[in-house]
Amino acid sequence: MTGDRPAPTASLRARLLARELRELGWQGSAYRVRFELGQRLGLDRYRDDRHARRRDPAAGIDAGWVSRSPFAIPPASESLAPLLDGASSAALRAQVSAAGTGRVLAFGRWVADHGSPVDWHLDPDSGARWPADLHAARAQRGAAGTGDIKLVWEVGRFPQAYALGRATRIAPSLAGDAARILGDHLTGFIAANPYPLGVHWASGQEIAFRIMAWAFALPLAHATTGLDMGLRRAAAGAIAQGAEHIERHIGYARHAVYNNHLLSEALGLRLAAQLLPDHPHAARWRQDGHQLLAEQAERQFYPDGGYIQQSHNYHRLACQVLLWACAVARAAGETPDAAWIGALDRSLDFLGAAIHPDDGRLPNYGANDGGLPSPLSSCAFSDFRPTLQAMAVVTRGERRFPPGPWDEEALWFAGSAAIDAPYRPAPLASRSFAHSGHHLLRGRDRGHFGAFRCGTVRDRFSQIDMLHLDVWWRGHNVLADGGSYLYNGPPAWNEHFVRTASHNTVQVGGWDQMVHARRFKCLYWTPAQLLTFERGDGWILAAGEHRGFERELDGCVHRRSVLLFDDELWFVVDRVVGPGDPPIRLHWLAGCPGAAAADGRSATLDTPAGPYRIAVLDPGGEPRALDVVSGRDDPPRGWLSRHYARKRPVPSIVARTEGALPRTLISVLGPPDATVAAVGEDHWLLENEGRRLRLRLRDAIPSGISREERR
Repeated sequence: MTGDRPAPTASLRARLLARELRELGWQGSAYRVRFELGQRLGLDRYRDDRHARRRDPAAGIDAGWVSRSPFAIPPASESLAPLLDGASSAALRAQVSAAGTGRVLAFGRWVADHGSPVDWHLDPDSGARWPADLHAARAQRGAAGTGDIKLVWEVGRFPQAYALGRATRIAPSLAGDAARILGDHLTGFIAANPYPLGVHWASGQEIAFRIMAWAFALPLAHATTGLDMGLRRAAAGAIAQGAEHIERHIGYARHAVYNNHLLSEALGLRLAAQLLPDHPHAARWRQDGHQLLAEQAERQFYPDGGYIQQSHNYHRLACQVLLWACAVARAAGETPDAAWIGALDRSLDFLGAAIHPDDGRLPNYGANDGGLPSPLSSCAFSDFRPTLQAMAVVTRGERRFPPGPWDEEALWFAGSAAIDAPYRPAPLASRSFAHSGHHLLRGRDRGHFGAFRCGTVRDRFSQIDMLHLDVWWRGHNVLADGGSYLYNGPPAWNEHFVRTASHNTVQVGGWDQMVHARRFKCLYWTPAQLLTFERGDGWILAAGEHRGFERELDGCVHRRSVLLFDDELWFVVDRVVGPGDPPIRLHWLAGCPGAAAADGRSATLDTPAGPYRIAVLDPGGEPRALDVVSGRDDPPRGWLSRHYARKRPVPSIVARTEGALPRTLISVLGPPDATVAAVGEDHWLLENEGRRLRLRLRDAIPSGISREERR
């Protein structure tokens, strides 16, 4: 693999540990030391086992809890049914039928077969089983060849509960079957997962997502057919145990993780208090959950609307958690906290700026584990419109998008008033979010835009992707972020998708911009800054630089400028300055699976919208040789993963240059008929369909830009 590292020496491991403790801070470091010591001594296992023997978890809980839906007035079927076309109705029916035989839609994309009755510890890909009779902490370590734990956790999140619950309201003819299947799944899960055994008790976030799913679906099933008293009591006990477990272990999420896990666990406490007000800890759960949600809404959502994890998918997940918090508060007769509303409002602008309005997709930026805690519509996993529509209704009392199937999520969170909310579309325009480091360059046509990553990494949760550029052409994401694929699979795959070499940026000396210390930890956060963001007549320009390679090469700076001309033609300049002569590698990953034809001067992608050309030039305008690879396994290269645990081969295009720094490479991205030529020292001419742009490069940034029509 490009940039592979030898096994770290003892001195390097010590240096990385010192760096990690520094970035974690003294409180986080002290907690982490205590946590690791407790794990090794088995103290947590001892406390959990003792707690499990202490009392009946359902003692004193009113069986009527199942009527306390956080969705105070579930939408009527006549409001929901029109939102589903024939294909969507058929898909919902298929999900209900599949759930009855243990087949569950996993990560919003592919069907995982867990058997009938459901084997809650089965990895549907490998066929291996995770230990069901060990304490959660030990079970999580699994066994050799077990696979990725998330493939088992996914069914434990109960995504099928949302399909089953929705079916009771949307398709009355399915209500009886849906309620029965839901009851069978809950009964089977509780019997197969006694506290605290098995992997489904290993994560507070997974427990919180399970409580959410049950809180959505069980009240709907009970209102439709009634639920057996024994099932209601067993579910209440499992919810109580879950909340007690979250409360005892939430310190890890608070001090060592502090991301969407902490938000989710805080909601789990607040929701359990709402469902089980007779529980002796309910008042404390309510107070602590509310306080943490408010605190983290301010901490995790940046002032410009970006999110701490630099991931669009995790951002949506966090927004759904806050939508749940608002629903829970309203069901309790309370006003949602201003911090929640503010975070949702900021996020609406941030995420909405990057959306493709025709299908609701966003660039596949950052970590993407397929998380969608509440699939509350018939829309595809990649469609962000359902959640953004709900956010707009809840925060502004308006709809961002015209009527469509994406309205369903807003109906669940805001009630029937969502349908009557006025439609106020936001204009699609170029936007710069400097604090978060995300910048949108949009052409006049809604299908042409680019997303440029440039801004200092402020928190630990990032892929190593500085100055990455996504390109959307004629509605298609032709140059893309590779995604995540697997978190817990073979290390080579995790490394490949996280590190610099797989992103659309430059790698210097085979190094990464940050040190990928382990699966979920990058050290030496990249410092970066935006240098310019400006618009002109038919063009948009952004430029920035980062110093991530200074860790290895003192004084090394990578500067990139990206210019969009005439909607379709991109002129991208990469310049690396510093001492020495490290090799430079420039990478572009196709977002479409079609083949790439290379002719020695350029590579042409076969996209659904037609051919798309990529050329890399030297400062004199001469083409550089391109290396094109698709779907290579060893070492991995040329892979795209838009959905968790699934990948497909796509062209990976690489240009290399060597010699003393500074070095410059110029990429030309666009339709085959567009041209770019050097017409003098540092002067360039761009042309597309008779329209021309003249410019001069000064320190790798276009200046003196002038547009003209060819006569």
